Amino acid sequence: MESSAAASLFPWRQLGTLLADEGLLTGTELELALDEQRRTGRLLGQIVVDRGYVSAFSLARVLSAQHGVELRRPDPEPEPAPHLAVVPTTWRPLGRVLVENDLITQTELAEALLQQNDTNGRLGEILIERGAITGSDLAHALSEQHGVELTGELEATLKPAAPTEPVYRVYGVAFRQGFQQRSILCESANFLDAADFAMEYVQTHAPEALEIERIAAEEQETVWTYSETRAAAAELARKDLVDTFGFDPTRWNPNR
Repeated sequence: MESSAAASLFPWRQLGTLLADEGLLTGTELELALDEQRRTGRLLGQIVVDRGYVSAFSLARVLSAQHGVELRRPDPEPEPAPHLAVVPTTWRPLGRVLVENDLITQTELAEALLQQNDTNGRLGEILIERGAITGSDLAHALSEQHGVELTGELEATLKPAAPTEPVYRVYGVAFRQGFQQRSILCESANFLDAADFAMEYVQTHAPEALEIERIAAEEQETVWTYSETRAAAAELARKDLVDTFGFDPTRWNPNR
């Protein structure tokens, strides 16, 4: 079960860091999961749940928190065994998942995205405030997006963003006459929204390069970069391996 080549470009390390910061992953577990992600192209969320590092609920809780939603289980019963979702052949941003699951209409998504562009808000929070979806709907959609089926009863409440929380800025990068030019394409208080935007932009615009920058107070850190040249070179190298071996040995796992 493999995700698309585009999905393999997702800034997985940043998602892994969010899980590690919550105490859900050790440094060793994160590196092992990232190694499998690079080798197989599977989604990181699916990998850490499949390996038993993180429960399906804990993954959904961290993902939901990025959208301003605090997720809880109403009862202390043990969590059901996780089910892995079928990964589509192309990366699906959250909005597309919600539309394809008939939770919102295309018009509702477009209106929410316009509000998000005006306010730099979090898409899930905006849709919940508009009454388009519930917090439980959001948690299930985020889990599906990351390759896991969430089961059981859930309780969810909105949690306003703190003014000190970081923002994530997506830059388009172009090279002209030896000089690098950067332009802001998107800014969000939500890492997942910024990553979704970047992934969809790669698929629809084929940019020379993109960067996601994390900005917290006076600190700025580049957390993800994409280069069309590097991506093309990696794809060519993969094709050479397939031509040589008849399969891609970097994505072959005899235990799957």
